[in-house]
Amino acid sequence: MDFDYKNINQSKKQIKLTTLTMKNILIPYDFSEAALNALNYTKKFFEGENINVFLLDVYIGERSNLLSAEYNEKWFSQMDDEIEDELKYLVDILNSENKGFIYHSIVDSNSLTNAVVETISEEKIDLVVCGTKGAKSLAQTFIGTNTIKIINAIDNTPVLVVPTNYKYKKIDKIIFSTNYKRMFSKTELKTLVKFSEQKNCDIEIVNLSVEEALTNKQRTHKVKLRELLQDVNFRFKKLDWKESESNTIQEYVLESNAQLLVFINHHYNFFNKLLSEDVIKKITFTSNIPLLILPEA
Repeated sequence: MDFDYKNINQSKKQIKLTTLTMKNILIPYDFSEAALNALNYTKKFFEGENINVFLLDVYIGERSNLLSAEYNEKWFSQMDDEIEDELKYLVDILNSENKGFIYHSIVDSNSLTNAVVETISEEKIDLVVCGTKGAKSLAQTFIGTNTIKIINAIDNTPVLVVPTNYKYKKIDKIIFSTNYKRMFSKTELKTLVKFSEQKNCDIEIVNLSVEEALTNKQRTHKVKLRELLQDVNFRFKKLDWKESESNTIQEYVLESNAQLLVFINHHYNFFNKLLSEDVIKKITFTSNIPLLILPEA
């Protein structure tokens, strides 16, 4: 049986809303359609807030053994300047909009994951927003390899993944997927709670357990989850298992009217398995809505 939990102290909720904000947001930005859409989604999602948006452009250069060290250095310096000028030009245009956001440009000659991890630490990033190729059919993969690597390289920062063709929609419902197999913590759920309060929307907690009934340990974890979500509207829902975790979620996302799908990136879940090339080729996770990946506490 599914239950709704809507007896919320509205005055308490409104007080919380005044203190909730994302201060620093990072967007890996390569001037692609996916990156541009991630930027536009971020502007809509956090409209009306005062935040810093860091646009990170990364290039990887390999020195040629056929050229002198001096020429290699000159070539890399020129490339860095060109990319930096292009990104700074975009940032200047964005800052001229004057809508509460302050944009910053970062150019790094590094691997994408290393650059993201370093920027998170240096700029105290609260959220990473990644644009990625959207799925056009059930046979195509939604989450790209680079995005998977970013998700698994980050230990303590949530990642919001936005499909290329997805345009921002008012968020009325968030789907949070779990099997209750481990205890929840306030830290790892804070972004989920924050978004629910900011958007004044419901959270639907979907259970993907294969078993018909929860174990005693799972029930304990569910009780703890109820406690941690006491300040927001939520309900529990059991999903019938369909072949795999990804297929079950995939079908439910297609039939639901939710605007955001949320996971905790447990060490044992399928995000880590996606790092295997064979699994990437086989998986058909085709969510057409953005994903919020929460780091495990």
